[in-house]
Amino acid sequence: MGIYLSEQTIEEAYISLTNNVNKYETVIFTLLILKHAGITKHDYINLKDENTRLDLFNATKQLAYLFISEDYKKERKNFINPLTMSTWKNNPSESLYMWSPSRLVNNVLGGGRQWSNIILNDPNDNNSIKLKHDYLDYFEGIDDKIPVDSLSVWLVRFNQFEQEMPLSKIFTNFYEYFNIDEAEKLHFFTNTKSIHLNYQNERISPHFIRSLIATKDEESEWLDEFSDVKEIHVTDDNSFVKFSNSSFDTMYGTSFETEYYEKVLHNGKQLIFMGPPGTSKSYQAKLISKHFDVVKRIQFHPQYSYQDFIGGKILEQGNLVDQKGELINLIERAQKDEDREFLLIIEEINRANVSQVFGEMIQLLDRGESLELSFNDITKEYYLPDNLKIIGTMNTTDRTVGRIDYAIKRRFFQIYFKPEIDILVEKVKIENNDFSIADLMMKINQNLYDTLNNKEMVIGHAIFLKDYTYDNDKRQFIWSLQDFEQLFYYVIVPLIEDYCNGNLDLIISILGEKLYHRQTGSELLTLLKEFSS
Repeated sequence: MGIYLSEQTIEEAYISLTNNVNKYETVIFTLLILKHAGITKHDYINLKDENTRLDLFNATKQLAYLFISEDYKKERKNFINPLTMSTWKNNPSESLYMWSPSRLVNNVLGGGRQWSNIILNDPNDNNSIKLKHDYLDYFEGIDDKIPVDSLSVWLVRFNQFEQEMPLSKIFTNFYEYFNIDEAEKLHFFTNTKSIHLNYQNERISPHFIRSLIATKDEESEWLDEFSDVKEIHVTDDNSFVKFSNSSFDTMYGTSFETEYYEKVLHNGKQLIFMGPPGTSKSYQAKLISKHFDVVKRIQFHPQYSYQDFIGGKILEQGNLVDQKGELINLIERAQKDEDREFLLIIEEINRANVSQVFGEMIQLLDRGESLELSFNDITKEYYLPDNLKIIGTMNTTDRTVGRIDYAIKRRFFQIYFKPEIDILVEKVKIENNDFSIADLMMKINQNLYDTLNNKEMVIGHAIFLKDYTYDNDKRQFIWSLQDFEQLFYYVIVPLIEDYCNGNLDLIISILGEKLYHRQTGSELLTLLKEFSS
């Protein structure tokens, strides 16, 4: 038995979208459909290919269909561009069945100057297209950015959910469904939250959707034509967005797929969580550790040695004796107690000389290998038992240490953690203010990338998730303006300065001169809003 988005939620999305004015709304609608079909700046798609045409049809149906059943795909006005729902004037009058595989393709391939500024044709096949490298320049001077909460909710207006989904998860699936990259997120969308998610036990009816649109007298006949369509027979459920069944009951948000990472760890035995600082690598390791019986957490640093990890000689009562290191002690415990699950977490694994620290024990990471070691004249066979797993974390921006040796790295499954914009939309706000911290982080990160051309030198979402700002009742991180000012100038700005090696010109190009020189109170908030827009 599933649940569905409520009529109230869908109506809020409709009102938000119809109040948004954008002169590129028709082109963006088509662009989203093409993005779902696989168009990128690097890959051509053939608009005459049958699989591509099916992708175009399904994306149009998901985004614009006013019914669900295939029975109505040939009816007139059976779909509408959600960015132009205030009037039928700029919407096709033909059916989705006719528009998607023919009119859309003809508009793009023969669409004159607007599409010639956006796409390139394959010299060997005029039906194959890809995006121009600078295609976003065509959209310069875009009016209001599209509220992504409203559009992503509209996308799943007919979807069945197994459980209540947080808004951030619906955002994430919207971006994934249309293959939206970071530059496109920044260019087209705003993350200001205006939708309140409510659920109901029945799927909303097509008549309700159509009644929102038919607000003019001339549409009354159109509305009445299918007013009796209430019970919907879903004949092609594969076209609807699929949501993963992850657990969302965590303080930090909803994007962490803990169960998935646990499965990867079970298969790979050892993982490295890698990425920029503040991307919740250690937090994710902590979540996973809750499902283990014994957890050992250590932190590598430049002075951490083979003796600390494997073992070595120490002076005890005037005699040199062998002392076992932390890994050896944990291995022995796991070998003796095979019914319990052991986890070793190595924080900042790249800050030590990893090859020297592991020494000959590197070969044990292959699992199934064994090695004889002697401590105090007692020789024993060591191996990494299946009930001992290893997670390493590493900041990819750390320039004070070298890279991990390939011999080590290839023996770990490597999972990259990037900043999660969507978590901030739902979980973080400034008190009594609708300012979007998500938009701020997205703009800073895009400027960092454009200036430094390094995807690692960005700020992570966890910077904004400070325990002292967490409101247990609202389950949100709520910043006072004064506290956020301190975070910005004492945490975020110094990090940017470090990334830029103190180069003032680079710092100003990222933040702007006014914002870089300390502002306070409402003046800071005004500048942050201007910067993020």
